[in-house]
Amino acid sequence: MIERIPNSNFRIPNFAIGIAAIIVCLLAGSAFWRRTAVDPSLTAFVRKGPLTARLTTTGILRPAQSITYRSPLAGREAEITELAPEGMLVNEGDLLVRLDTTELQRELERAHQEVRQSQLEVQVADIERREAEAALTGVSEGEGALAVAETRTRLQLADKKVERLRLEYEQLQPLLEKGFITRDELKKTADELEQSEEEAAITRKRADVVIKLSHPRERQRASLQLAQKQSALENTRAKALDARARLALLIERLEQCRIYARRTGLVVYEEFLGATPRRKIRVGDRVTGSQGIVTIPEVNRMLLEASVSEAEVHRVRTGLAAVVRVEAFPDLRLSGRVARVGSLARSSADRPFEDKRFDLIVELDSTPAELRPEMSARADIVVGTRSNALLLPITAIFDRQGQLVAHVVRPYGIEARPVDVGESSEALVEIVSGLTEGETVMLTDPGHAVVAAAPGGKIPAVDRAQRSQADRGRPYQPR
Repeated sequence: MIERIPNSNFRIPNFAIGIAAIIVCLLAGSAFWRRTAVDPSLTAFVRKGPLTARLTTTGILRPAQSITYRSPLAGREAEITELAPEGMLVNEGDLLVRLDTTELQRELERAHQEVRQSQLEVQVADIERREAEAALTGVSEGEGALAVAETRTRLQLADKKVERLRLEYEQLQPLLEKGFITRDELKKTADELEQSEEEAAITRKRADVVIKLSHPRERQRASLQLAQKQSALENTRAKALDARARLALLIERLEQCRIYARRTGLVVYEEFLGATPRRKIRVGDRVTGSQGIVTIPEVNRMLLEASVSEAEVHRVRTGLAAVVRVEAFPDLRLSGRVARVGSLARSSADRPFEDKRFDLIVELDSTPAELRPEMSARADIVVGTRSNALLLPITAIFDRQGQLVAHVVRPYGIEARPVDVGESSEALVEIVSGLTEGETVMLTDPGHAVVAAAPGGKIPAVDRAQRSQADRGRPYQPR
């Protein structure tokens, strides 16, 4: 029989317990080492360096300015006889459109005749005005003035004769009383005095008529005729000026029927409003001043019309530099600057629940490239620079339920650490807080990470927390 030893007397040696503890520690350390032994190609180091933050947007090229050329003949139709080819690059001064001038030529000849006739009428009116002026001078200073002077002289002579005869009569009366003269001699002197008084009275009346009535009336008539002739001369001159102005206008319109480019640009035909269905303008069409014929967009001064989301509009301001790439020219890089940022947000009528966007205008610098309106282009706008920022690849930042985290590789495992980010570029993001220089972070979410094989060729299992879908983060999308 086998004799059993009572359990109360069995004891495990102390050295065996120590050996077991050492084995457990080794296994645990091996497990931790295996857990943090990740593929180096799936990690990145937190480092310092310069950062240029860019905001990328796409849009359509538009000309900074375009000029639409129309017929200069307002209120009348004119036939197009010549057109520059559509799509042609024209320079300032190149011929764009030629209009038919047959009717204008006939009107121009009639205008020349009207000018010549008006010049003759001005000469005749000027002669008549001079004659009226001479007549007024004659009345005021010539024959009329002389007649007034003669009348006044005759009146003075008549008055003197009356005075002389009256004095003689008064002197003869005492001689008659003394008997030195006869009564007939005194009567003869009295008769002569009476006759001279009557003649003086008639002369005075005649002088009053000439001085107070006839001469002023003749002078007034001459002044009125002069005013009439002066007015007629001014009217004739005004008609002559109108005729010359009409002639000058016709000459100008005749020259304007050859429409030249005022700036460099591409020829684009306008739609012909008189055609059904609508078509572009062409030679032979009759156009009025309201019909656009050709439009010349200035392709050497282009704008990029784009938009920026509501979440990013605070990053953009007027004057920021931009690099523009045109889809039609993949190797072309154009420089430009933000010219305007919209003040009001807009949303699509078809998609009202999408993010609202603000208009963004980028003005391109002059370029020799043959850019065309409506070309698709992309602008990379420099929205910020950092000279010595703490940097990390964008792919190392994850959004876990609204919190940005970075998975830091630690000696004891992988730590999901919250971080704050700043500016970002296409590949890098600025770390404001949460990480320090030199730390190692994962480039993939640990739930999807490939862990390096542990010694012995076995791959350690990932714990449940890492495999939980709720704990897996979404890639960070920089704004």
